[in-house]
Amino acid sequence: MRLKNIFILLVAPALIFFSFLSCERKVEPVPINYGQDECEYCRMKITDPRYGSELLLKTGKAYKFDSIECLSAFYLKNKNNLEIHSLWVPDFLTKKFIKAETAVYLHSKDLPSPMGMNLSAFKTKEELEKVKAKYGGEILNWKQVLELVKKEWLEKHKKMHGHMHM
Repeated sequence: MRLKNIFILLVAPALIFFSFLSCERKVEPVPINYGQDECEYCRMKITDPRYGSELLLKTGKAYKFDSIECLSAFYLKNKNNLEIHSLWVPDFLTKKFIKAETAVYLHSKDLPSPMGMNLSAFKTKEELEKVKAKYGGEILNWKQVLELVKKEWLEKHKKMHGHMHM
């Protein structure tokens, strides 16, 4: 009888706790409805699966973007205001989502992206090198992408319009 009471007092609450954990919503990218979904940053329709990106909140809410530069700009403006879970970009070749921080990027004037910053993401450097051989350009990591977007897009736009685009 005592052993049963100990079980109920100690083990049952643990089982209930772990069952709640298993019901917790899994936070992962959601499909983009190309040609229908709008970019959260520039409000253009998202049309190209080689560039459609996402920012996920810890709640599971997904913000969708038509380009890596729109994702980057939105992230730079909102990173301190939102509870961000993860950032996702599509591998240029497979169009499958990869984490923005682990991707490698090609910045090539001969490979235009939807908003004109010419950024494409790749899962591996080997994949990127094959595309770079055809289009040229420079290899960037995520931190360098953010610096480029801040310098070449956000700051220029701020100077041109006196405010930052949102």
